[in-house]
Amino acid sequence: MTAQEGSANRRLSLVTVDQILSSLSNIAALIWVAHAFEPIDFGRFSLVVMVYTVAQVVFRSLIATTAVVHPEDVDARPGAILGSTLVLGIGAGALCSAAGLALVSSDSAMGGPILVFGLALPFLVLHDVGRYLAIARQRPGGAVVLDGIWFLLLPVGLIGTRAAGLDSLTWLIAAWTGSGVIASLWVFVQCGAPTGGGVRWLRERWDFSWRSTVSGLAASGTALATASLMTLFSGPLAVAAFRAATLLGAPSTAVQMAVGISAAADIARERTDPRAVWHHVRRAIAIATAVGVLNLVVLVFLPDVLGHAVLGEAWDVVEPLMLALSLKVLLMAAQSGLRASLIGTHRIQAAMVTDIVSIVLVGACMVLGAAWGDAEGALWAMAVGTGVSTVCWWIAVIWKGRGPLPELPATADEAAGETAEEAAEETAEPVLARPVRVAPGKHRA
Repeated sequence: MTAQEGSANRRLSLVTVDQILSSLSNIAALIWVAHAFEPIDFGRFSLVVMVYTVAQVVFRSLIATTAVVHPEDVDARPGAILGSTLVLGIGAGALCSAAGLALVSSDSAMGGPILVFGLALPFLVLHDVGRYLAIARQRPGGAVVLDGIWFLLLPVGLIGTRAAGLDSLTWLIAAWTGSGVIASLWVFVQCGAPTGGGVRWLRERWDFSWRSTVSGLAASGTALATASLMTLFSGPLAVAAFRAATLLGAPSTAVQMAVGISAAADIARERTDPRAVWHHVRRAIAIATAVGVLNLVVLVFLPDVLGHAVLGEAWDVVEPLMLALSLKVLLMAAQSGLRASLIGTHRIQAAMVTDIVSIVLVGACMVLGAAWGDAEGALWAMAVGTGVSTVCWWIAVIWKGRGPLPELPATADEAAGETAEEAAEETAEPVLARPVRVAPGKHRA
């Protein structure tokens, strides 16, 4: 193993650790709510988490992914990226807070939690974008620090509010988001103060950002729509079993996501070298496949004793779904580095179209499978849809990979610099072209 490969593996390991830490904060809060509050409060908290998830999808697609594939911006002007993040984050937080105030005025139990969440939202999206900036700068340890601070502060907030007798859902949201707000301040230590005149950076990179956002929203929106449609064809027990089964596959999915993020960041820095790009693609697929095989072995051959310890009586309903779920995760491994290769080489149009086609295929298969055989039918159909979507990704990569790399649009600063240089060249008077006057009666030496 070369020193470069060893460094890449270390970065990937840190990105994986960061993905795990990022999910642990939300999982820990969910577990706390499940044990300390009534079931209805657990449902309300889940709604707040869903709002947060949608906000993450938007900001990751619009800003974080765009930053990852533009390492020149991350290296030279991270403050401009943070400036765009804060302007949009304040706008999103204001909308969320206004919704919370409207709910408070109507005496809704969701008013306080949504209001508190809206006030914290600008800092929460700043924290998430800061993680991706650290990964894009090939310093994933910074992302681990950001998520580590949040994870360590969270129990302090939860235990503190309980000790003070502040046991309402609003105060729990304040403890959860408050620890994230404090952790987000470390982004300024890592990247500096926000600059760049509002959303100027985002306007410069809009050609990439809007396509990335369409892909992200299509993924999250289709997932929500298909999950809702499944309830029309299946009973509550089947829907619960499906969600529990997919939850068991979440660790493997998190590793695959980490592999994709790391590969996209590396490919963006070596996009002009096809051999290096395919090296990162093969490496991502190999790691994701190994994780998928391990996931299959663990879930399919998991002893009933451990299954009941994790899911209780629900294990008897979920256990028949493990093979279909494991095959779906394994099929996803074959496309782990493909999306990263298209995004990292700035072929975002092809990635957007393939994302939409793949998601529609998988969603349609899921709904048809649920109508045919409840949760088990949905998962087997999803496995088939995932296999078809993997073929779509390979076709897109092979087809678009033959063409030349797309040219990167110049930023406003670069365009201004080029214009100034051209103007200087046009107005400059060439010294060697001036005529040399010779006085009468004199001759040149």
